[in-house]
Order: sequence, then C-alpha cells, then structure tokens
Amino acid sequence: MRIGIFGGSFNPVHLGHLRLAEAALLELGLDKVIFVPSYRTPLKDPKVLLPATLRLGCLRQALGAQKRFVVSDHEIRRKGISYTVDTLGHFRAKFGPKTTLYFLAGADTAGNLSRWKSPDKMIKLCRFTVFSRPGVSKSRARPEVLRVTFPALDISSSQVRRRWWAGKSLKDLVPAAVERMMTSYKRKVLSTSKRKKRST
Repeated sequence: MRIGIFGGSFNPVHLGHLRLAEAALLELGLDKVIFVPSYRTPLKDPKVLLPATLRLGCLRQALGAQKRFVVSDHEIRRKGISYTVDTLGHFRAKFGPKTTLYFLAGADTAGNLSRWKSPDKMIKLCRFTVFSRPGVSKSRARPEVLRVTFPALDISSSQVRRRWWAGKSLKDLVPAAVERMMTSYKRKVLSTSKRKKRST
C-alpha cells in the first residue's frame, strides 16, 4: 500500500491544498492521502493559528465523502507541539513495513527542512516529497527529497484569513462548505465579543 501523509496547520484548508493532494494521488500512485492538521506548529506563530477544532472541522467539510482523502486528528488529540517525525513514527507503527509512506509538502518546505526536528530520522521513515510549480529551483533540496512538479494554485492560508476577517468572499479560494463554517465561527466570535463589552 502507498499512503500519503499530508501534514500542516491547514490554517485554514484551501483549494491549493486539495489540488496538491489530487496531484499526489495521480503522480505517486497513492491508495489514499491522510490529512493531519497540527495542534501547534513549531515554526509558526501560535497567535495566528485558528482554533484546532475549527481547522479540523473545516478539513472534514472540505473532504466530504471522498474515499481516498481522510482526516486524522492524531496531532490534535496528542496536543502540544506537533513534530512531523513523531507523527511519521505513529503512522509507520500503525501501517507496518509493507506500506510506503510519502510525506507531502509544499515547495516552501524544501529550504526549511534543516530546521525541523530530527530531519535525518524523518527522511528514513518516509519518502519526503516536495510539490512545486514548474520552474521552481531545486538547488536547495536534499538529494533524498523527491520532487514533483504540478500546476499549483496561487493561494495561501494567510490570504484566506485576511479576506475572511475583512468580510470578503472566499469563492475560488476554499470549498463552499469551509466558507460557511468559517462565517458561522466568525459570527459567534463577534457575538461573544459584543456580549462581553456590554457586561463591562
């Protein structure tokens, strides 16, 4: 069996993430892709992270009933800082040596790998695979890293969050179900904030 492990903050999940996962199924011949949202990402400011329950819920809404895309709440249940090497160890133990694990990452990861916890051990646990647009330089990538080029969408989670807080449409950035969930969450936050102001 060939399984893709797609880890990240998914802050929130957007159509670019889904495009990458679809490319992984096709280019790597995967049986399925497991999306693993982090509880806390070590290389990102925790202040910008949306609540873990919201990010997890958005992922589940985004994937819907697609049989070859599944969500794992392993890192969120574990809490604490989410290290990829620990997560890969978990899935290696779960699926055994007969399964080939591919860790799926975006192009911005290639030059950042040295800052991750135990990168050498991590490389041994999986086929570390970086997806990038055609023409992106490969000079900084480790030789063990598998590179795949695909027509990536020019979308970022920070872009989605900025538009969301500004009250702008997220059409063509996230699935409609994700936009509805984020809109509902925002209303609750603003409503709670107003109640607190009235009570002070």
